[in-house]
Amino acid sequence: MLARIVSGVILAAGIIAVLIFLPAWVLGAIVLGAAILGARELQGMAFKDATSLDKWVLWTAVVAAIAWPVVQPHFALYDAPRAMLLGFLILALARLFRPLPIEEAARKLGADALAVLYIGATFPYIFALRTLNEPYGGYVVILVMAITFGGDTGGYFAGRFLGRHKLYPVVSPKKTVEGAVGGFAFGVGAAFLCRAILPGLGGLSMVDCLVMGIVGVALGICGDLFESLIKRACGVKDSGTLIPGHGGILDRVDALLFTGPFCVFYLEAARPW
Repeated sequence: MLARIVSGVILAAGIIAVLIFLPAWVLGAIVLGAAILGARELQGMAFKDATSLDKWVLWTAVVAAIAWPVVQPHFALYDAPRAMLLGFLILALARLFRPLPIEEAARKLGADALAVLYIGATFPYIFALRTLNEPYGGYVVILVMAITFGGDTGGYFAGRFLGRHKLYPVVSPKKTVEGAVGGFAFGVGAAFLCRAILPGLGGLSMVDCLVMGIVGVALGICGDLFESLIKRACGVKDSGTLIPGHGGILDRVDALLFTGPFCVFYLEAARPW
């Protein structure tokens, strides 16, 4: 547990420093690198016999699928649907011209398509949060991270010390109902705390904090469970070993990948600034 806490604090401090003190493109580069690592982890779980060429094809497809938030300001036609289409075409054409053994083609393409869909549909919205409420976009990302990781932390400790009733044992045997309740409490509390202390977030209402806190934590739990589903289906405990006490990149950001897009859509609709 100590390794989990120490590595989590170091990661959080580093990301907060990036969001507050460095330009937006730095976060874009971090998101890009994390997405490539996440794709590598997914491929390592679901497509264990991938060749070096298979890996490069997937990484190219993932970069094409997630680059739209950075490229769009300079090339308006490169939006999310076209980016995802380009990522899929890269995978499909690469597999079409390397079909053998033919009986394995659908399995290999399906595994890589899952990676492009999962990562391409979620990672770009972490960067998209940074573009909201300028010049306070970095604080918007901190808000969403606080809700997500507050829910995760509250769920971890509440489940560890109070957990009695299993939440969804088929997918994640360790998650409990008590942990989920603790996660909601911490996530909502984190939203109100960020509104009170972070620049540019004073326009958030109580309703905004409650909606983002409750729905954000609920989606974060779903994101965590979704990654657990993939891991259990592939027979692995963690997606990787990159982060001590946490596992891989996907193990650390799985909840954020579901919470982030919702918060982008909500904040764009509510326009609390």
